[in-house]
Amino acid sequence: MNATAEWLDLTGKTALITGSAHGIGKAIAETLQTAGATVIVSDINEELVQETAAALGAESLPLDVSNEEMVDKAIADIIARHGALDIAVNNAGVYNGFGGPLVEMETDRWRGLMSVNLDGVFYCCRAEARAMIDAGKGGRIINVASTQAVTPGVGVNYDGSKAAVTQMTKTMALELAKHKINVNALAPGATWVQDFPEPPIDPSAVPAHSGQPLNDQVASRISRIPMERWGTPDEVGKAALFLCSSMSEYITGVYLPVDGGWLTL
Repeated sequence: MNATAEWLDLTGKTALITGSAHGIGKAIAETLQTAGATVIVSDINEELVQETAAALGAESLPLDVSNEEMVDKAIADIIARHGALDIAVNNAGVYNGFGGPLVEMETDRWRGLMSVNLDGVFYCCRAEARAMIDAGKGGRIINVASTQAVTPGVGVNYDGSKAAVTQMTKTMALELAKHKINVNALAPGATWVQDFPEPPIDPSAVPAHSGQPLNDQVASRISRIPMERWGTPDEVGKAALFLCSSMSEYITGVYLPVDGGWLTL
C-alpha cells in the first residue's frame, strides 16, 4: 500500500451514516465502505435502509434521529456490537416543503423540520461524542450542513437549521478537541439527487414547478455556478472521506463547501 492509499485507509474503523438509504448519505456510505470502513447504513425508512444495506453488504439501522431515546439506544447498541464508534456522519435531514414564506409558515411545519435538521443533529452528536469520549480513542464527527447556511433564499426554516448546524459544529469542535474528536461540517451546494440517470447540463431541462422546492430554486441559480454544472453525491462522499481520513488529522471546526464555487459569488 502506497502512502496516499494508507492516508485514506479506514480499515478497522466503524462508521455510522444517518440518512443514508439514498442520495448524498448513500454515496457517503459507499465511499467510506470502499475505503475499508465497517459501515452502518441508517435511515428512518426501514424498508429502503434494509434494501440499501443489503446492496452494499453493510449493516442496516432503522433510526428516527428526532427521537432522543431511539438515538441513545442506537449508539449504545453500536458500541455493544462493534466495541467503538470511530466515525459518525450526521446526514439525516428533511426539506418538508421548506415551509413557504415566513408569514405563511405554520408552527408545525417549522417544528417538523427543526426536529430532524437541528434537534436530530444535536441528539446524534451528543450520543456519538459520549461514546467516543468513553472509548478514549478519539474520533470524527461530520455534520452535513448546506451552502444555504450562508446564502439564504430557500426558506427560513431550512436555511436557519443549516446555519445553526454550522455554528453548532464549530462550538462542538472547540469542546471536543481535547478528546481528540474532530468535528467538521460539509456544505453541499446544488447536488443532483433526483431519480434521473444524469443531471442535465442545461438548467432549463429541470421541470419548472416540479413540486420539488429545491429543484425549483436551484433551476434559476445553476447557471451562476462557476463550474457550470451540478454536483454529484459521489463528490460529497469524497469530501467526507477526506474529513474522515488521516489526511485531515489537524482539521477541526471547518465548514467545507462542496459547491463548484457557488459561495465565491
